[in-house]
Amino acid sequence: MPGGEGPNTGQGPPPFYPPPPPGPPPQSYAPFQPPPQYAPIMSPPLTQTSPPPPFTQKSERHLRQCDKPRTSKYYPRQPHQNTKSGSSSLQSTPPLSPKKEPLPKKNGGEEEVQGEDGEDPQNTLQHLLSQVKPPKVVEVTPYTAVLQWVAPDLGGHQEELAVTELRYEVFLNDSPYTTIHTTQLSITDLKPATDYRVFFHCLCGNVRGDTSGVTSFHTEATVPDAPQLPKMVNKTKTSLQFRWTTNNMKDNGSRVTAFILEIFGSNGEWTEVYRGKNKQHTVSKLQPNTRYRVRLAAVNDLGKSDYSPETLAYTSGVVPSQPPPPTLEHASVTTLSLGWPKRPTDDTYTLHMEDSLNGYGFRPVHNGKETRFVCQDLRKNTYYRFRLCAHNDEGSSPFSEVATYPTLPDRPKPPSPPTVKGRPKSSRLVVMWGCPIDNGGAPVTSYRLELDRGSGFECVYSGEKLEAECTDLVPGKSYRVRVQCKSSGGKSDWSEVSTVTTEAVCPGVCPSPRLLGKPKASQLQLKWGDPDHDGGAPILEFHIDMTAPDNDRRQVYRGRDHECTVASLLPGRPYIFLVRSVNRIGQGPWSEPLEVVSGAGPPDTPHPPHLACRSPHSVHLIWEEPINNGAGIEQYNIQIAEVSCPHAESSESSSTCGDPESDLTFTSAYTGSATTTEVRNLSPATTYAFRVCCSNSAGVSAWSSPATVTTPASPPAPVTYISSTPAATTITLLWGEPASHGDPITHYVIEVGDRTVTTPGPETEFTLTDLLPETLFKLRIQAMNSVGPGGFSAIHKVTTRPLPPAPPTLELVKASYNSLKLKWGDGRNLDMLTYSLEMEFTNPHNGNREFYQVYSGTNQNYKVARLEENTKYHLRICASNEAGTGPFSPITSLSTTKAPPPLIKAPRVTETPEGSHLVEWCSVRCPGEDTINYRLQMLQAGKDQDYSVVYNGSETSYALTHLDPHSGYYVRVCGVRVCTNGETMTGAYSSPTLFNTPKPAPITTTKPAVNTSQDVGFQWQRLSDQQKAAVILAMFSLFCAFAAIGLHHFVAPDHGR
Repeated sequence: MPGGEGPNTGQGPPPFYPPPPPGPPPQSYAPFQPPPQYAPIMSPPLTQTSPPPPFTQKSERHLRQCDKPRTSKYYPRQPHQNTKSGSSSLQSTPPLSPKKEPLPKKNGGEEEVQGEDGEDPQNTLQHLLSQVKPPKVVEVTPYTAVLQWVAPDLGGHQEELAVTELRYEVFLNDSPYTTIHTTQLSITDLKPATDYRVFFHCLCGNVRGDTSGVTSFHTEATVPDAPQLPKMVNKTKTSLQFRWTTNNMKDNGSRVTAFILEIFGSNGEWTEVYRGKNKQHTVSKLQPNTRYRVRLAAVNDLGKSDYSPETLAYTSGVVPSQPPPPTLEHASVTTLSLGWPKRPTDDTYTLHMEDSLNGYGFRPVHNGKETRFVCQDLRKNTYYRFRLCAHNDEGSSPFSEVATYPTLPDRPKPPSPPTVKGRPKSSRLVVMWGCPIDNGGAPVTSYRLELDRGSGFECVYSGEKLEAECTDLVPGKSYRVRVQCKSSGGKSDWSEVSTVTTEAVCPGVCPSPRLLGKPKASQLQLKWGDPDHDGGAPILEFHIDMTAPDNDRRQVYRGRDHECTVASLLPGRPYIFLVRSVNRIGQGPWSEPLEVVSGAGPPDTPHPPHLACRSPHSVHLIWEEPINNGAGIEQYNIQIAEVSCPHAESSESSSTCGDPESDLTFTSAYTGSATTTEVRNLSPATTYAFRVCCSNSAGVSAWSSPATVTTPASPPAPVTYISSTPAATTITLLWGEPASHGDPITHYVIEVGDRTVTTPGPETEFTLTDLLPETLFKLRIQAMNSVGPGGFSAIHKVTTRPLPPAPPTLELVKASYNSLKLKWGDGRNLDMLTYSLEMEFTNPHNGNREFYQVYSGTNQNYKVARLEENTKYHLRICASNEAGTGPFSPITSLSTTKAPPPLIKAPRVTETPEGSHLVEWCSVRCPGEDTINYRLQMLQAGKDQDYSVVYNGSETSYALTHLDPHSGYYVRVCGVRVCTNGETMTGAYSSPTLFNTPKPAPITTTKPAVNTSQDVGFQWQRLSDQQKAAVILAMFSLFCAFAAIGLHHFVAPDHGR
């Protein structure tokens, strides 16, 4: 409807609302509610005028303005001439209020710019930007559309704005399309015969106007899209059948009326062979074995579409003739590349190959359209036979003539590594090697031997022999050799490199050894160099011989190093040293001798000291001065260690101890120049080890062997640790055993206040009895042995606990056949006592009667369950608190009652042929010798109020007679236990069973007329309770349904309004 009046022209703003402003909404912001959607609106043409959209939503503009950044610039208003009332044009704007001076800055430099009417200039600019007309469609094609619109009139704004500052955001089908600065837009890439809706927003800076009116337009229809290429579905020698589909083809607004099929044949022109609505066609009268090109076009009322892609098709031909044999294009060691010409009658080819060694004859190796094939994984230097066969749809051709082609020989494998033949000489070597494992299919023609003298490999032999002689070699030197073979297939890789060595000789004379550093009293260091020549073999080791002052010669070193340390020398003695080198051939001559004098040494190791105990806490030591080795002794050092071996029986000193010296931890006890000292502050009855060493200017001697001594025994040490466990009248003490100091502890003495208690033995646990409850006691403990009393321990304070609570009295609350409900106390457990209830049972292991705990807690009642009926049980109870557990109460004997008969299942009622009703039920049993009787009750539905007993006996069935016809009856049964003493116990009744008696036989006599209302009332009284309840429920449901329909019709809101 371009150019026409829309249905809502002049009725307000167009049906488009911008999204809410970004950022958090203001406090008075209400959630955005989009208006109801209407049908697309056709806007009027630009030549017609319509009143501007009323600006009645001031609150919404105000909310939108709350989140927009304020500007520090304001626009001066221009004078505006109002037009006639009730009419407006494209340039008309609402009346503006008089100019007002801007307000001072607020909030850190921001300006509030308002007119006299209190509105922001940005609101005024937004109002002017909203006074735009809907766009006008000036040109429409199937794929494009040209739009035009008129820019808004900004003459009423405070500041003049150029039209070029305006931008227009165009929406196509409610989606953003583009933003431009001009008032004309060309929309492309449209779909033919399609409806579109377009509108735009006018923007100036960060101010956005409301939506313009919506303009709808419809693109024109055009020719169809090009169809898909036709597919050949069948062919013969003179015909081709094609088929096509229109699944993805678009008619572009006009239905396809026909399809045009054209064929390009041997005449060199496109010929139309079919025009119609069918989707398949058979082209006949064609030439056999000929290629044709086919294309398809669609036609509608507006014209013909583009042609589809071309399809190539061939008509059937004749059987191919015999092809030429395949030709060899390329040959290698394991492959043969064959080729053959392509003929027009050939579709596929089959290549056969024959291997004369496998005996299978010709076998296919290739089948396809290719005219070239590479046969792989073939044997080297082997002849293969080939033949070719061509195929098409008509059949297969005869095989071509046989062609024979060989593979090429391969390079030979490398020869075996070269080795030395015979015994090596000092200046020449004979090197030999083996033939290669694989010659590559061709005989080896020559060998090449290369030798590396240190500057790289060089050729020393080339020929057919498998050995060669290498001359002009250096004795005792190693050389590297390698060999290579050659055949018609090429050169092999080099063999593995072998190392050969000429014969070596003994090494030469070493230089005389020299002294390294200053000689010490017991050792010195020597250093020497290599011999003048190694004899052609590596030096394996050096030998050092030493001649002592007593002319005793011995070897002191043997190894590869060029220096060594000679130890265990005597200080101040002369020594002579010689050196020689050794290789694998033998030993070289001795060097010139080196004479060295050793220096002074530390003293000799002293003898163990002599020990004597002066008291249990001190030992006196004395020792002898050892040999000083040329320097006076300056100081002695005494060390002591506590020995972990058993104590000696006597305090006499000894020079050895059973334990190794390495197990002892020595500490320094004396340092000085004297040969006697006394060590104090020792422990009694303890074994100690002492050792001594001395030092002079040359060093420190070794430690002497340790001497041990055991100090005599003494009274025990004081007790250091005491723990107590108090009760009401007792205190259990536990203490740590103190050191006995060499004599076993016999007993302990405990002081409790003013009394003293002696323990019977050395045990470290004792219980004090006959104490007062809730009393503080101070006690200490003293250990005793045969030597004397030890010291008292520190005072230990402990308070006895209060007496445990007395037991409560058990009371029976209720007894049943399988449980006893008990209670005790007054119901208030203010002291939070814990009660322990015990019951007497038979021990299954020994058969004795013993009490077992059945409850423990703070409650003052308990129900003992899972008991046997008519049985006596013995119970007792005790109470406990922090003070301990009190005594048990006197034993209370309680008995359970007899159990009533068990519940019987609902009876079963059956009608007998005699007209009576037989009631049957299941039998039940009771423990013991008691018997069971059964009580049957009956109630007539709608007549009786209570059940009446109709049977009482031991049978499990009973026949009911003389019942009213067409009536309902309830029956139930219970068991009655008859005890041996004549007492009866009635059990619970079973679930009732309902049964109906049959209707009476119909009477043929005429019944007198009766009142209908009375008959209905009689029938209602005859209904059972279940039937009455069902009738009432059905009537209530019907009433609820009618009530719901009425409420929905009269009360529910009318959504169509």
